Amino acid sequence: MRFPSDLKGMKPIVYLRISSDEQGPQDRGKPLEKRQGMINQLAKVKRYLKENGLPMPKPENIHYELASGGDPSRPILKRAIQQAVDMKGKRMFVVAELSRFARRIRYGMRDTIPLFENDIPLVATDDALITGTQNNPQGDQDILMGLKISLATGERERLRRRVKGSIATKTEQGIFVSKGLEIYPEADGDIYQYVIDNVEKFAPKDKGGLGWTASYRLLETIYGSKPPFSNQWSRKASKRILDLKGNMTPEEFENWNNFRKRILEMERTFGKDDFRMKAVRYRSNGYLTDPLNPNFSTIPSEEMIQSAIDNPADNLSFKDSRKYRRDISKKRVN
Repeated sequence: MRFPSDLKGMKPIVYLRISSDEQGPQDRGKPLEKRQGMINQLAKVKRYLKENGLPMPKPENIHYELASGGDPSRPILKRAIQQAVDMKGKRMFVVAELSRFARRIRYGMRDTIPLFENDIPLVATDDALITGTQNNPQGDQDILMGLKISLATGERERLRRRVKGSIATKTEQGIFVSKGLEIYPEADGDIYQYVIDNVEKFAPKDKGGLGWTASYRLLETIYGSKPPFSNQWSRKASKRILDLKGNMTPEEFENWNNFRKRILEMERTFGKDDFRMKAVRYRSNGYLTDPLNPNFSTIPSEEMIQSAIDNPADNLSFKDSRKYRRDISKKRVN
């Protein structure tokens, strides 16, 4: 068995990975090294190295990748492994846990071969695991590595089935599980209503529209400042409006738009982040976002909206419900 003391003098090459599902909304658009999941993994790796008196990684030896652990192509992982192989002297390949390295047993074991053949131990800090190499075989550790990657493979498949099942169940219940239609309550005017009233202006330029740049400037005046969306938003919004108008009766479209206006006014009154508003949106996002879908084509009832306002905890997503109960508990304590 190998111990951290056996790694003395080895240069660390660090690989950090998160999947798109693991990044929070506050991280989107940030450089990978600034995203919380990456920060947490690197902190774990550095703590392990420090506690065991091992060298810290140089910035150029830290590799960040946004990818699924089941993706066999991962170019950043391959680059990191190649850097380790090409590096002179004693070195080690470090991850926070083996599931960061791989979530599929066959691809995971395949990717360890260049490390094994070049006497580069794979170190998983959270798993307290140091693998063997060609000149320093560690049978028990390698068996444990295989078991842990196998468990990660099973966990990945179970999670995928659970998520798919949960989405199907919620859809059948009329709950839209993705982010709902953004209607910009912070804007000075009603952005969507302006698009509805002037939909022809937002057609492509070769079809008589204003074009992306002019459309964006026009919406900027309605918004009251620089809008938090790209100059392509108007084209997508106008396409959505034309799609709805083309597949709804005039009365159905008017009902949808009146409901949208009502949600807009509620968001301006409560604020988007108010738990009452989140509860209303959770229950009504399907109709608001995708009213042509048979699962979401019914207008949310007054009773449903009032129930969401009066009892947010019973009408929130699982994640928001936990936050709500935690906030209520803190208020009671204070």
